[in-house]
Amino acid sequence: MNRKTVFFLLFGAALAACQNAAENTHAEVTVIEGTIANPQPGKMVYLSRQGLEKAVPIDSVKPDDNGKFRIEVKVEFPGFYSLNVYNTQFGDLVITQPATIKVEAAGQTNGIFKVSGSPDTDYLLRFYGLEQSFRRKTDSVQALAVNGQLTQEQLMEAYQLISADAIGKAKQMIEQNPSSIVSIVVAGALDADKEIAFLQQIHQKLAQAHPTSEYVADFGKRLEQISKTAVGQPAPEIALNDPEGKEIRLSSLRGKYVLIDFWASWCGPCRRENPNVVRMYNRFKGKDFEIFGVSLDKERDQWLKAIKDDGLTWTHVSDLKFWQSSVVPLYRIQSIPMTVLLDKNGIIIDKNLRGQALEDRLTELLK
Repeated sequence: MNRKTVFFLLFGAALAACQNAAENTHAEVTVIEGTIANPQPGKMVYLSRQGLEKAVPIDSVKPDDNGKFRIEVKVEFPGFYSLNVYNTQFGDLVITQPATIKVEAAGQTNGIFKVSGSPDTDYLLRFYGLEQSFRRKTDSVQALAVNGQLTQEQLMEAYQLISADAIGKAKQMIEQNPSSIVSIVVAGALDADKEIAFLQQIHQKLAQAHPTSEYVADFGKRLEQISKTAVGQPAPEIALNDPEGKEIRLSSLRGKYVLIDFWASWCGPCRRENPNVVRMYNRFKGKDFEIFGVSLDKERDQWLKAIKDDGLTWTHVSDLKFWQSSVVPLYRIQSIPMTVLLDKNGIIIDKNLRGQALEDRLTELLK
């Protein structure tokens, strides 16, 4: 697994490259003492700090013939580090304060990598374990579905149970470690739209513990952005042209429940979902309900053809700018299809509902 990917999967964005050295102007030293089970004389061990787009080299050492090595790191601020053993084995470290950290490594791919003396690293590795357990369980139920032992409905139910269990455990980890920078990484497992109040509380505790940390400042900025489109907030205005070139505003649909449907003609899952959306629109359109289709297309002809072919008879708009569309950062769109459900006052009341879940929610609202 590429651990760098896990580090930077916080709300689809990278953490800051480095932090302000003012966090600790009197830097002290952390010592990393390592033992490699399969020593390879002449080969090196490298330590780097996780940066925005690439690792920042910190130090390199040549272990002795018995595989022993020692690295000293000046601790100016808490940070995420990576240990590269012989360019074949990579392990993560979280260095937050002066300490002696002991590492046992195999020196070969997929071998043992143990860390002691760093509670924050232990926390990070526990989260990795949770992530791996989640993937094993989902792979297992997916295999059952492929073999015909589970229906699609049973598969979705099993997936939701597995996901809820993993999210609950991740949240518990954060609650037990509210002042650890690792909690920023673990927060990526939560549904930020639903947990925004909880995450804002965690940010406050992190800011108190690490007032000059750019990791924490970046976390706060992302939460601020998320809060703008969280459930309970007014939907940001969208003003784009319809197929005839006339500007249509989202706010013009006030007084009705509105489903904002972000989609595109080139999006396979969107096109497969469209028959369900058509069926629901035909069922609810006479009950103060409207759909506001916002396309991430870039070719006008393909956009119009998909609208006609799929029988999408509701309001449609697009700026035909693909992923550079103005709505992408406005609504934090990371994938499509994506839906946002508004009440009659334009307040966000639910997000990312599709299929039966969407129909159930509309049935509840439009009795």
